[in-house]
Amino acid sequence: MPPDLAALFEPFCVTREGPGPGPFQAVGLEGVRAIARRLEISPVRAMVLCLEHDIWPLRFARNRGVFSAPEQRRLLESCAAIIGCGGLGGHVATLLARAGVGAFTLCDDDVFDESNLNRQVLCRETALGQNKALVAQEELAAIASHTLVRAFPVAVDPDNLPEILRGASVVVDCLDRLATRRFVGAAADVAGIPFIHGAVAGYEGFAMLIWPGEKSLESLYPVEERSPEDAFAEGDAEFRLGVPALTPAGIAALQAGLALQVLTGKRPDGARLCHLDIAGPTLEVLAL
Repeated sequence: MPPDLAALFEPFCVTREGPGPGPFQAVGLEGVRAIARRLEISPVRAMVLCLEHDIWPLRFARNRGVFSAPEQRRLLESCAAIIGCGGLGGHVATLLARAGVGAFTLCDDDVFDESNLNRQVLCRETALGQNKALVAQEELAAIASHTLVRAFPVAVDPDNLPEILRGASVVVDCLDRLATRRFVGAAADVAGIPFIHGAVAGYEGFAMLIWPGEKSLESLYPVEERSPEDAFAEGDAEFRLGVPALTPAGIAALQAGLALQVLTGKRPDGARLCHLDIAGPTLEVLAL
């Protein structure tokens, strides 16, 4: 490290003993902000600079051992597009923000109502009547003020998707209608962006990673016939079976886990369907 940079970091660094192998240097939130001000860079860039020298922002210290410093840096430099900010999307957004994803695109035209209070983590009584994407934007600012968030309080359609997906590193499907899922998945494929599908009903749900060029969504939900799984994607099963709080939390965790693998540079197999039944509990991974 250049001596002038070392002198800048030194007043803000503390030594921690773990997690991960051996002791390491960490810098707290105020230190990150001070470094950003002195170098006239954003807090995200300041954290990236710290990680380049294996100095961990204290807010991510518990990630050490799971992620390497280069992987944590990749998260800060990546953008997650979350389409749908309700039951699945609220959980996915907050999980990825806490993990260290540095930028988000949030899209949802719906507003919170009382029926959302049982399972949608961002729905509070004070948020009733407010747009879900805008509430999610406020929540991420409160959790991780360094994040760059673009919020689109609109319904996605084939015309606005190129702008909504611009700059995204991964697209997370947190929708409840099959037709919308299909054109969002198609837009992600055209843009060359990995797509992570999720659907819930009752105590069960699906999560699946789809790489560009794969046709896994079509395999799961054939256009020419209506399979039992279609009920999940169309939202029919959600209305028949209900959705308790546990199910979107569980499926969102699977979606967020897949997103983190993609964003840290790993390449888990696509065309594999994760089926979670919390009532069992059981988790199946099925090849399509």
